[in-house]
Amino acid sequence: MKKSLNLITAILFALIIFGFSAAFIILPDSDFSEDENRKLQMLPKFSFAALASGEYSSDMTDYFADQFPARDLFVGIKGVAETALGRGENNGVLLGDDGQLAVRLFSAYKSRFERTDEIDYFYEDNVTACLDAVNKFAQNSDLPLVTVLPPRTLDVAASAFSYPTDISDSLGSLISETLTEETGYIDLFPIMRERYEAGEYVYMRTDHHWTSYGAYLTYCEIMKEFGMADDIIPMDRFSRETVEDFYGTTWSKAGYKFIPPDDIEIWSLGNEEDYITRCYSSKMVKGEDGKPLKVKESYKEFSGWMNRDYLCEKDKYAAFLDGTHNEQTVTLASGEERETLLIAKDSFANTLVPFLSQHFDLVILNLAGKQADLSEAAEYYGCDRVLIVYNCGNLIENNNLALVK
Repeated sequence: MKKSLNLITAILFALIIFGFSAAFIILPDSDFSEDENRKLQMLPKFSFAALASGEYSSDMTDYFADQFPARDLFVGIKGVAETALGRGENNGVLLGDDGQLAVRLFSAYKSRFERTDEIDYFYEDNVTACLDAVNKFAQNSDLPLVTVLPPRTLDVAASAFSYPTDISDSLGSLISETLTEETGYIDLFPIMRERYEAGEYVYMRTDHHWTSYGAYLTYCEIMKEFGMADDIIPMDRFSRETVEDFYGTTWSKAGYKFIPPDDIEIWSLGNEEDYITRCYSSKMVKGEDGKPLKVKESYKEFSGWMNRDYLCEKDKYAAFLDGTHNEQTVTLASGEERETLLIAKDSFANTLVPFLSQHFDLVILNLAGKQADLSEAAEYYGCDRVLIVYNCGNLIENNNLALVK
């Protein structure tokens, strides 16, 4: 009997091993995981240089992990197992009260040659270099500037996890103490934390972004800092369209498949058709004097500031501003001229556009796309004011803000 059981166990084990091996070979590779909302590692190209540097081995490890058959199923099983064991964390994501999720571990940028994966700290020298660049820009620019560095979910919702706030407090203090008065810095750490602890829906549960309500609160602070408090549009004038079943990037990373989705709210005054969003690319041409000349070409435009096709997909947040573009403008369709606001941003600024476009023509630059020459852009478009919106998670993970000039 014992021999029979051992034989059956060996056969089942062999079937599992060979079955997954066969599936790995037969099934086509996927280049994108909609569930995780990220690109997957494809089969790396071999070279002796890549092998010697260790890059090839690392890429092959990522390839096997990303292309493993039924990967999404096993990620979900791991999330359930971690919860059952009472750990309250999976893949560097905390699970808190009412299904609140927050990324705890970040890939911290130290220098061009060094970063540290999966840590819950930040490199002060890098953050300071980014903040110093903003200070220098403010000093050299004659334009009114407002700087918004949205806190991470971890900085806002620490009470949902009974998680220590030491690192968040240290980050917030470093920012507020380093940025000069000329930068027009708005400290959202205490504002958003107080609202969250009061039970207000200011940050998503399954995503790292703020909600439209959180964006509205920030819009009010921006208008006050620009000296335009009297122009703030009251909250009750906006209609709110609710889009259900939004699973954000934090949910995708965590593997907690049992967490219910968020709702996305679209706030509107009913005048979207009065606006046009244009997306631009730049290229170098020969000028009349024979010298190189940079020109901008529009490659896409749409009415309003939304691409509603995304509302039927998993990444519903991409409906705002049609996702990621390096350079965009939002202007009145009538061509009526207004003050022009230059926004240097990451994706947190996308939900501010429905509010700020009511007051300004917008020029929007994506800092992740190395669109950091704000002085040149301000001169080219004739901008009257500048707004920087860059999330603290990005502040820790890269040095894009340090390139601002």
